[in-house]
Amino acid sequence: MDAEELLQRYAAGERDFPGVRLRGVFLDNAKLMEINLSGADLSGADLGRAKLNRANLSCVKLCGAALCEVNFTGANLSRADLRGVNLKGSGIINADLTEAILDGAIIGGEESVIEGANFNRASLRGANFIMVALIQSSFRGAIFDGATFDSDSGFNDSDLTGASFQVSNFRLPEYIPPGGGRIILPDGRTLGG
Repeated sequence: MDAEELLQRYAAGERDFPGVRLRGVFLDNAKLMEINLSGADLSGADLGRAKLNRANLSCVKLCGAALCEVNFTGANLSRADLRGVNLKGSGIINADLTEAILDGAIIGGEESVIEGANFNRASLRGANFIMVALIQSSFRGAIFDGATFDSDSGFNDSDLTGASFQVSNFRLPEYIPPGGGRIILPDGRTLGG
């Protein structure tokens, strides 16, 4: 299946596409609300990243989907079910993931970028953060319980107000050196400047 066929079938009212293979797909600006792409392969192809820039993917089901090397710049993934997805090497820039479920997701990896994203009230239980800087993003009320962070992952200029970090190996910083950005901690205190 290619992007054109997917869009035609979606326009005709079809919503269930579990396990579909769409490697290297270009779906910039697509409106695919409430589509079921569970277990789908939307990873980037050999020639570069797949593109879902500015796509409206609110309330989509992407459980267990392969989303390696996918660009989500400006995408709407609010209330999306992303449990167990693989986001290695993906770009999540200025994307809306409000109330998204990313439990058990793999996030980060080489060439991964997460910047200016909204993860407010998102569930990131048991997510695995690998080599990822979470820059200028909001995680207000997000749940990181059981998530793991490698030593190369961390927050910079991010808001963690009300976030939960129970049973996580991540230790919130106690001090940020000058020029190192700022973090709003779960209790509302600000570190850095």
